[in-house]
Amino acid sequence: MNAYLLLVVIGLFYGSIYGLGALGLVLTYKTTGVFNFAYGAVAMFCAYVYWQVHDSWHVTAWVALPLLLLVVAPLVGAICEALFRPLAGLSAEIPLAVAIALLALFEGGAGLLWPHQNGSFETVIPTSTFKLGSLYVGWDQLGTLVILVLAGVVLWLSLRHTRFGTATRAVVDNGALSSIIGVNGASVRRTAWAISSMFAGVVGVLISHTQGLNNYNLVLVVLASFTPAVIARLTSFPWAFGSALGMGVLMNVLDKWRATGWVANLVSAIPWILLFGALVVLGGKLKEAGVSVRPMGGGGVSDSFSGAGRRTGGPVQRPVALGVVAFALAVLLPAMVSGSDVYDLTYGAIWALIAVTLVVLTGWAGQISLCQFSFVGIGAFAIGHLAGAHGGNFVGATVAGMVIAVGASIVVGGAAVRLKGLFLALATLAFALIMDYAVFQTVGISGGFSGMLDSRPRLFGVSFASTTSLYELSVCVLGVVLAAAFFLSRGPVGRRLRILRDSPLAASTLGVNLTVTKLVTFAACGALAALGGALYGADLRSINPYNFQFSESLELLLLVVFMGRTRLTAAVLGGLVATEQLFFPNPTITTAVNFGVALGVIGLGRNPEGTIAIAFQEARRTLSVMRPRPRRPLELGSLLVQPRTGVHSGV
Repeated sequence: MNAYLLLVVIGLFYGSIYGLGALGLVLTYKTTGVFNFAYGAVAMFCAYVYWQVHDSWHVTAWVALPLLLLVVAPLVGAICEALFRPLAGLSAEIPLAVAIALLALFEGGAGLLWPHQNGSFETVIPTSTFKLGSLYVGWDQLGTLVILVLAGVVLWLSLRHTRFGTATRAVVDNGALSSIIGVNGASVRRTAWAISSMFAGVVGVLISHTQGLNNYNLVLVVLASFTPAVIARLTSFPWAFGSALGMGVLMNVLDKWRATGWVANLVSAIPWILLFGALVVLGGKLKEAGVSVRPMGGGGVSDSFSGAGRRTGGPVQRPVALGVVAFALAVLLPAMVSGSDVYDLTYGAIWALIAVTLVVLTGWAGQISLCQFSFVGIGAFAIGHLAGAHGGNFVGATVAGMVIAVGASIVVGGAAVRLKGLFLALATLAFALIMDYAVFQTVGISGGFSGMLDSRPRLFGVSFASTTSLYELSVCVLGVVLAAAFFLSRGPVGRRLRILRDSPLAASTLGVNLTVTKLVTFAACGALAALGGALYGADLRSINPYNFQFSESLELLLLVVFMGRTRLTAAVLGGLVATEQLFFPNPTITTAVNFGVALGVIGLGRNPEGTIAIAFQEARRTLSVMRPRPRRPLELGSLLVQPRTGVHSGV
């Protein structure tokens, strides 16, 4: 009995971490309508700052902690509020992309500022134990729980019994009316962001002594706070508080039977299983806050491979000609570069193939996906199991991986039927992390973190074992997929996807079956991502779960959004950017490139069509200005012609 009580106490300790994070998420969503995907990164960044001040500069905790919570965290909150303020009222896709970019920005910034710091962290609360009845409880566990309770009570009381709480309710209920009655909505939002960032800072400091200063682990632990926040429908502080404690206890009690293998992985995935289940169950009851405007549709500029601009019904000769020239240059490229560079270019071509699935799914159909690399992993591990030592069964293994990916896609698409915007993104996030923990870490599926070997293809007796031959195969597959997507986009399929994105209600009125369209789109893009995964695994040769982590899907989304989410050209250029190691074989440079892409996505803000559309618009504007003048001026009289006889008016 005492053992179970101890498990409950320790579970409350972990639940308090999730609860404190959930309170911050609910606070910002209630007051601003923004779900802060970057919350875990804010906590991670605050933990690094505290380590720098306290552990590296040896400033006492009595100074370092107030400095973090009263200066650094509110400053981070003010930056977040300034970034999201212009996005108020827009569809969830736009602030979501900016929040993910902010997450990457904090992670990249930590990697650049503290490139080699990944070690221990001196705890704020002593880890020694004391006896409570017949139990030995850690001071850090009790202290964290007390901090959560105090923070929750103070926040709840302030929202119910102070002028700040009254102003917050006014801003949430009717932002336009609140300004009339004298409530400063901007001040309320800034205060909410500051308090939320302070909560994130506390969470980051408290968990760092157990997780270490590891960027990915710190972010994921705080992301688990998404689950109680969603269970509370992003509105109720008591529900967020209680469900967080319950989740912590559940995970710790189940951990008692944690042995090895798949069961252990399943226990680790509990927060994401609960999140996915909560989203499916709540479904249509979840409403996005403050959304009044749909995102912009296809770009107004038509370019080669665009397939989504306003001129999609126009002539295709020029785009096709440009595509043929680009394909010919790509095929001839191995003759111009070295063998190691061909390997990198193969990676870029395969990456572009995977990016096409996101352009179609998110850019054209408006279905946000944060799990595309999960389908890539399915295809890659299918090759490892079924292709054979020399790739003789590569086609059969690829087809098997695509079929499995279709089944997994239908699971995600089933959730998409009842969800949209922010909540669809959360469902795909949960699915990706379930795959990361419960599937890809299972030794029988992936070989564990030691991984497995993938063979190079052997198709119809022809071996593609060499780097150059695999590159040629990848470019040919990419070319076929781009051509098929381009022509589909200009026909009934493209029109159906665009109307699904821009106006689902109008689509259903016109007879478009939304359920079937969403399921088919998810299934087709999942199968295509698995095809890319088959080539991806063949290119890498040695694969492991790290190659298909959730962070890879985020990087894919950011790069496609940065280039232009509705354009097939964005997939190709994104593949070129993904091969930055071809030009800068340095991890720091790679981190800097990712940092720059994140900055670019944030900078685009209200112009989500990406850099390609902006570049074409600026090019057209420049060309119109630089157009040569007529050689001789025309007289006014020569322009006035009689409509029938052609006789000049005689002016």
